[in-house]
Amino acid sequence: MDQFSENVDGYYDVENQLPRYLRRLAEPQFEREDERREAIDSVSAADAHRERVREYFFEAIGGLPEKKTDLNATRTGRLEYDGYAVETVIFESLPGFHVTTNVYVPDGASADDPRPAVLFVCGHAATAKTAGGYQQGCIDLVRNGFVVLAMDPIGQGERHQFYDPETGSIPESDDSRDYPRTNTLEHSYLARQCTFAGANVARYFVWDGIRALDYLESRPEVDADRLGVTGNSGGGMQTSYLMLADDRIAAAAPCCFITSKEAYMKTGQGQDGEQIVHRAIERGPRYDDFLLAFAPKPALIGAAQSDFLCIEGTHQSYERASRVYDLYGEDDALELAVADSTHGFGPELREATVNWFRQQLLGEPPTFETGDPVTEDEERLVCTDDGEVRAAFPDGRTVVDLNREYVRETAPEAGTAPTVDDPGAYARRLRERLVDRFDLERDRPGLHPRTIETESEGDVTWEKVFFLSEREVVVTAVVVTAEEAAGEEPLVLLLEEGTDEIEDRRDEIASLARDHGTVVVADPRGVGGVRSRTVNTRQQNGGGYDDYHGTVNKLAADALMLGTSLLALQTFDVLRAVEYLRSRLGGDEDGDVAIEGRGPWGIHALLAAVVDPSIRTVSAVDPLPSFYEQATTEEIPVDHRLNVHGIVGEFDVPQLLPALADRELDWDGADLSRYR
Repeated sequence: MDQFSENVDGYYDVENQLPRYLRRLAEPQFEREDERREAIDSVSAADAHRERVREYFFEAIGGLPEKKTDLNATRTGRLEYDGYAVETVIFESLPGFHVTTNVYVPDGASADDPRPAVLFVCGHAATAKTAGGYQQGCIDLVRNGFVVLAMDPIGQGERHQFYDPETGSIPESDDSRDYPRTNTLEHSYLARQCTFAGANVARYFVWDGIRALDYLESRPEVDADRLGVTGNSGGGMQTSYLMLADDRIAAAAPCCFITSKEAYMKTGQGQDGEQIVHRAIERGPRYDDFLLAFAPKPALIGAAQSDFLCIEGTHQSYERASRVYDLYGEDDALELAVADSTHGFGPELREATVNWFRQQLLGEPPTFETGDPVTEDEERLVCTDDGEVRAAFPDGRTVVDLNREYVRETAPEAGTAPTVDDPGAYARRLRERLVDRFDLERDRPGLHPRTIETESEGDVTWEKVFFLSEREVVVTAVVVTAEEAAGEEPLVLLLEEGTDEIEDRRDEIASLARDHGTVVVADPRGVGGVRSRTVNTRQQNGGGYDDYHGTVNKLAADALMLGTSLLALQTFDVLRAVEYLRSRLGGDEDGDVAIEGRGPWGIHALLAAVVDPSIRTVSAVDPLPSFYEQATTEEIPVDHRLNVHGIVGEFDVPQLLPALADRELDWDGADLSRYR
């Protein structure tokens, strides 16, 4: 029997069902949040909204470090130019966590003549602070009298978290592990670790920015009452986050970032890990919230007309925020500058940004006209000898180290099985929490199974079937039965990379059917016969279906921002497949089931067994490490379907196994007798 072909062999159009399902979840959330914003009819209501959004944001990213430690700032060099100097400065935003910066200082700035300062946070250019376009932005600002601090973000410039000082390189991927190599790959890789722990790598981006402002405040030639922040693309994101997080900022100009969640979701494009804020669609913060929370302080939205961060969303957020600025009587404090260009910090946005800060922080007219400033060789602007902080500070800490400490503080027992005095009571409590968290008791329509092809090989019959998992979601399966089965319960449900993998295990599956009567190989949503279409419109830039910025990553990110996960949705489908399997006995709801999960599907098998007591046997073949291990070690396998916020210490392997003390368990050959 062939595998399922396109759209379930032509029987059911499934390639759009997962994106459509997520969109259907999003619509009422968008409507509810729109109504909440429309209800902001006073300054007090706007203030309350600001506090609510801040609370949501800090909760989603795991809060911020409680203590500001010594910056231990060190100047490693100074370059003199006509009218200004550039200092290479390293500080520690956390002990042992080094941040590399260039500080542009205009001639004449001093304690007797302090100048306004602008924190320039960089977008996703690999060389970050030394990238030509960003240098030009800093040069224009310093020539207009501003002290400017340009900072390397995590994973860029001199701050590659996976750089190996011994080899002088960043590890390449191999067959079993996926290492991030450079730039935003590191962002998303580290974001997964933080997400498992209930945080976000944005936690460290924001803290770096806050400490950069602390450093600027400490400089005698800086007027601490006139601090601004700007950045483009990923720097626009960092600017927006700081607008929400730090009240010291007097004026801001986020560029090429502000759009709207609803408009961007329609584009089908992926985002980097630090942009995927848990429940951001469900409750915020959305793009306009960063502006609403900054009101009534002056903010310039820089945008590009032909950006992939769609301009219609920019106008939506600008209009929503404008209504709040009007409440404060500061309608001129919010402006929108649109460059006739594609994504990037080009001359138009650079000029608009400088003029904005001239008006807001200098009280000067917006008469500046940019040119094409001559930039410095990137090598001369680095802060360390080898251009990498991990080479300069071999004992320094990385985000992996910080996340390990975060887990230790927030969930100290996460990596070990809990002590269970009453296994039955423990299992019931865990089941209740899991059902609630994953919403596993939602409406279940009739299965309405359909068999579309049958093939017999001797005493074994193979059937292609599909059935409803929930409204508008169809899942596929191959059912294998044997005429002369030994009749040994339990029935068998196999979870792997779907029915696409059947040919490699055909003899083994037939043998299982002869032993147990019926075997079902299931395709949860997005897999095998119900694989989603390619949804990412920019995959031609290098993102494969399962890769960074690819289709699975995009759908998993949308699910997280909607307050759910692909793991939760697929676990629901697995439970429905168990229902279908039992229905093969003629509706016997008490029929025992065995479930086997291979690779990443081992966790689905465990979760389903905790929820459904009829699953009496659970086995995992080559399962992935626990989420705790993945959150606290440097080398982890990457499967975007498993991106779940806060699963460490809650529904991870160490917590799930004790809930199955009364089952037959085989977790990759591990000794599980202590759970029985």
